[in-house]
Amino acid sequence: METKESITGLRFIAEPTQENVAQCSEQSAKLLRTLVERHNITYNQILYPYADALSLSGAAGTQSTRIFGTHILLRNVPKELIDNVMHECFTEEKSQIPVFRREIVEFPLTDGMVKSSDIAEFLGVKQELPLPWAGEFAGMLGGWLPHWRIRECARFFASFSEMSYRRAKGEIVGLYGGRLILTPECNCPDDLAAIFTQKTGA
Repeated sequence: METKESITGLRFIAEPTQENVAQCSEQSAKLLRTLVERHNITYNQILYPYADALSLSGAAGTQSTRIFGTHILLRNVPKELIDNVMHECFTEEKSQIPVFRREIVEFPLTDGMVKSSDIAEFLGVKQELPLPWAGEFAGMLGGWLPHWRIRECARFFASFSEMSYRRAKGEIVGLYGGRLILTPECNCPDDLAAIFTQKTGA
């Protein structure tokens, strides 16, 4: 039986603070790693943020590739499985880390494609942030998008994030919506804006 095409978003509901973004990044990485390692989800089903074996490895020295955050987009991953894995990953850790409230959104599709404005709204593109940031993933998207196009854009955005991590000497917190959050100590936001244009064309 053929699986009906779906694109599902998971959003951690967290106040935009550096600590919350950093913790959401860690929780997102753990959630995605669990989906891949225990539930046969492929990397290609993780549309945003871009994920592969290196970024989810958690190995020493891979910090620049492990940039995740508050929002995730998945292809053909049932809502119930996301809920179950959240419980599997975090219930036993409640005493050590906050478990943020979450919202799961199933996007309406037309001919297997999602409207870019729906993704932008999900990512909170109009939200004002009290944190320094660079790049805007939603700005890379336009019109109607097939799943592969979202992942392709996420790969370019990840390349921007990794180069920014190196340029900013690690002064990167994680992703809030579709924006790369910087620490207040980061002294090169203009350079990162130039890198964003260079890497993404947006």
